[in-house]
Amino acid sequence: MKRKILKLASKVIAKFYWGYLKEDIDNFVINNQKKQFKSLGKNVIFKSGGTIYHPENLSIGNHVRIGDNCFIMAIGGVDIGNGTIISRNVCLHSGNHNYNSDSLLPYDQEYIKRKIVIGKGVWIGQNVNVLPGILIGDGAIIGMGTTVSKNVNPGEIVVGKGQRVLGMRDSNTSNKILSNEAFFAEKYPNL
Repeated sequence: MKRKILKLASKVIAKFYWGYLKEDIDNFVINNQKKQFKSLGKNVIFKSGGTIYHPENLSIGNHVRIGDNCFIMAIGGVDIGNGTIISRNVCLHSGNHNYNSDSLLPYDQEYIKRKIVIGKGVWIGQNVNVLPGILIGDGAIIGMGTTVSKNVNPGEIVVGKGQRVLGMRDSNTSNKILSNEAFFAEKYPNL
C-alpha cells in the first residue's frame, strides 16, 4: 500500500514539474544568464531546457529563436546572426579538451578554443551538432541530425553524415531578403 501511494505521489509531482514548473525554472536560469551575454539583440526567444556555459562569450543578433534543450558551450566564442532559427536538441561546442597532452590521458585540463560563427537567416534543424571553429554562412540550412565538422557556404543546404550538400538556395532571392533583413521571427515575433 505504501509503495502504491509513493508511486502515485511521484507521478503527481512529476506531472506538476514537467507541466508547470520546468518551463518557469528553465526560463529563470536563461533569463538570468542573459545579463552576462557578450551581446543580445532584440526579439530573442529561448525555448525551455537549454544549457549555456560561458555566456560572456555568446553574441546573439536580433530576431533569433533557440529551441528546447539546446546546449551552447561558448568557451571559445559563439556568434549567432540576425534572423537565425535553431531547432531543439542542438549542440554548439566552441572548445574541446586538449588530447595532445604530454602528461594526462585521455586529455588534460586545457581547452582548445575555436569560435563558432553562424550567419544571418540560418536554419539549423533538430539534433544538429556544430563543432569548434565552424563558420556557417548566411542563409544556410543544416538538416536535422547533421554533425557540422567543416564550414558551410552561404545558402548551402547540408544534411546527414559527411555534410552532404543537398542543394543551394537561390542566391539572388536570398541576398535580396538578407539585405532587407526580412526574417521569419521579425514578422511573427510571438512564434
